[in-house]
Amino acid sequence: MSERFRRRIPAVAVSIGFFFVVLTAALVLAASVPDSASDLPSRPLTREAAVEYALSHNRLVKSAKQDVNASGEKVKESRADFFPKIDSAYSFTQLQNQPYAMFDTLKAFTGYNSTNRWDFEMRQPLFTGFNLTAQLNISKMDLKISEYRYQEVRLNVIQEVQRAFWRVILGEKLLKVASDNVKSLEVQRRNAEANYKQGVAAQNDVLKADVALSHAKLQERTAAKQVVIFHANLNQLLDLGSETRLTLSEGVVQPGGLPDLDALYVLAEQQRPEILAIKTAIRQADEGVRAAKSRYYPHVSAFAEYYREGEGFFVDKNAYYNMDNAAVGLRVDLNLFEGGKTNAAIKEWQYRKVSLEERYRNLKQQVQVQVEDAFEQLKVARANIETAHSALKQAEENERMTTIQYKEQMVIFLEVLNAQVFVSQTQVDYYDALYGYQIAKADLERATGGPVAEPGG
Repeated sequence: MSERFRRRIPAVAVSIGFFFVVLTAALVLAASVPDSASDLPSRPLTREAAVEYALSHNRLVKSAKQDVNASGEKVKESRADFFPKIDSAYSFTQLQNQPYAMFDTLKAFTGYNSTNRWDFEMRQPLFTGFNLTAQLNISKMDLKISEYRYQEVRLNVIQEVQRAFWRVILGEKLLKVASDNVKSLEVQRRNAEANYKQGVAAQNDVLKADVALSHAKLQERTAAKQVVIFHANLNQLLDLGSETRLTLSEGVVQPGGLPDLDALYVLAEQQRPEILAIKTAIRQADEGVRAAKSRYYPHVSAFAEYYREGEGFFVDKNAYYNMDNAAVGLRVDLNLFEGGKTNAAIKEWQYRKVSLEERYRNLKQQVQVQVEDAFEQLKVARANIETAHSALKQAEENERMTTIQYKEQMVIFLEVLNAQVFVSQTQVDYYDALYGYQIAKADLERATGGPVAEPGG
């Protein structure tokens, strides 16, 4: 092998190593990007698909699910206390002087300077004053509470996704209205300028058209900015990059009938996870009192022990006494005095229960207010849809008639511009009402803790 070739081998090896480092980094980076082609939601994205995707990818939902898993392990931990425990221990003791016993003037050694001891012990609780049962029940209720909190997070995410979804739809509709308004006013501006050049209109008409067009362009830019913000908010809820552009499908958005308010109150009390969680916490406080009272009872356990003691790490010799032994027995522990600790623990849980009961009553009132507020918003939005739709038809007819009258020189140009503004504003009002109803419906579902069946519209 030539010297020149041998000198090139390290350089080639470095180049190959650098290539694999870059390749590995690229693969890791690609794996870390959440919105790869295989992990993007379906397109066009419906509201139901957006909610489903968010529940699978939203980080708050994932975090709450891990809390449920942690509480589940806590239940297993509490249940394990009912089973026997087996422990082992090793100890090494080094004495300054070898132990001995005196028989008159005779000194007899009784042990080693250094002693090795192995212990194996099994303990089985027999009666703990119902403490183990209470602790198990407390852990089970902790699991149930964490599940309710998980459901609460899900409801929050569902509400936020639905609100963000409809805001994107609304923002895109309003952007289209603003863009159409700009196009219409550009036509009006050209017409006004043409009429001015022909001497059939005043220069003021051109100036009025310029002012109206400038204002319309400002509104268009504002609407475009809002659409970008609404898309970013939806992407964040779906755990997608801000650069991901989603195409949404609104489906049928016509409202149905209004549900019964009293039935909504009952529904909310039955399925709101916050209410169910605090009810569980109240029962948990009773178990806490039971666990605290267990200290008044004797605790009984059975034990079995085996040990080896002697010379050497593996204790294979003992010249002074038996090298190994075993024992079985019962142990009874009874607390006689601890400075009022048990009584304080009992009162602590009792005070917690009273506090939870007060919070429960306050929460019920809050939920009723939330349900009523969402219901009223839904009712107002539903009524506004009909009003805005009627106003939109009237504005469009007014624009048509005003345009004809202007061509006949029956009205001034300002009337044409005002008619165009009325159409644009009523379109905005109609879309606000239409999609405001969908947002109010999402708020009502959150207030009641789940989907609300609508009577026929």
